[in-house]
Amino acid sequence: MTDERRVLEVLGRSAGGIARHVARVVGGLNGRDGLRIDVAGPPDLPVPMGVPVLEVVIPDGPVRGHPGAVKKLSSIIVRGRYDMVHAHGLRAGIDTSLAVRGRRGGQETAVPVLVSVHNLMRPDILGGPRALVYRRAEGLAVRLSDRTFAPSVEIAEHLRATVPGAAGKIEVLHLGVGAAPPDLLPAAEVRWQLGLDNDERLVVTTARLAPQKALDVMLEAVARLPGNIVLAILGDGPLEGELRSLAAALGVADRVRFLGWQDEVAGYVAAADVFCLSSKWEAVALAVQEAVVLGTPVVTTDVGGMSELISDRVSGRLVPAGNPSALAAALADVLASPEEGARYAAAARDRLARDFSTEAMLDRLRRAYLGGIDAG
Repeated sequence: MTDERRVLEVLGRSAGGIARHVARVVGGLNGRDGLRIDVAGPPDLPVPMGVPVLEVVIPDGPVRGHPGAVKKLSSIIVRGRYDMVHAHGLRAGIDTSLAVRGRRGGQETAVPVLVSVHNLMRPDILGGPRALVYRRAEGLAVRLSDRTFAPSVEIAEHLRATVPGAAGKIEVLHLGVGAAPPDLLPAAEVRWQLGLDNDERLVVTTARLAPQKALDVMLEAVARLPGNIVLAILGDGPLEGELRSLAAALGVADRVRFLGWQDEVAGYVAAADVFCLSSKWEAVALAVQEAVVLGTPVVTTDVGGMSELISDRVSGRLVPAGNPSALAAALADVLASPEEGARYAAAARDRLARDFSTEAMLDRLRRAYLGGIDAG
């Protein structure tokens, strides 16, 4: 007999934020209080999990390939004799729930399923028909789960409105990003790598080069700023060619550094004068939380749950989405006054520590994993 309690974390294809969150959960809880945490996901996860990854590929699309993923997950869960499964994302949540709830004569297995819904499926990002399909998926993921976590108040309220009969199983779980890494690349080294002169100012973003992040808006904002302001973009994605062409057309190609995917971004963010996001939508972006931990002032669009962390002209700058002039003005405002930027950064860090505690997040999951879905 053993008191070990086995939990399986399930991921679909993941950008860095969700994968970093799961890695943080594994690092914080695996081996604690008898918990053993395993991970199932694709072989090309962008960050190391700290434990071997049991390979399962959950398709990106809404239909094709999912029966195979459900079958593979079911096999993994049966072999592993897991006490609980925690899936991250809509597609992972649905497939995982179907895998553990394979109905036999109408009876369901007893393995509880937690689902974290990290993003909403917006028509302005996906397009109307695809968004309609995924909106239905939101309701299905919540109904099939035993408990659903939302990383922001805004997402939780949306899900409760979408599935009013299941509102009681939805709760807010701010993700938290932990402490700053101990060994950062020195700012002077970052600036040297980027080829910056002493009088040049650095704006950094970490973002997938995809429509949601609206990096075209950021490039247009940079084109409105003085020539000594340089933008470094850390991330990759399908729009890289288009964005490079746009930077050239705007005359700022020499002031934009496309750095691609980087395993370690903290040194770049810490060296920046400003961290910027231009997204059409976010929950409470982990990238912004990481910038706050590093003490870098933030300029971001006022979308999704961002106002749950950043208050305009108090703990950073919030601007309307899709407005390059407003984004440029906010960047200029922070760059013009390092003292004001430092004040914003300190206020944001205080708010992060109060409302987005990594320790509180891990403790909530620990209690759920050990005591069941209703453990408070």
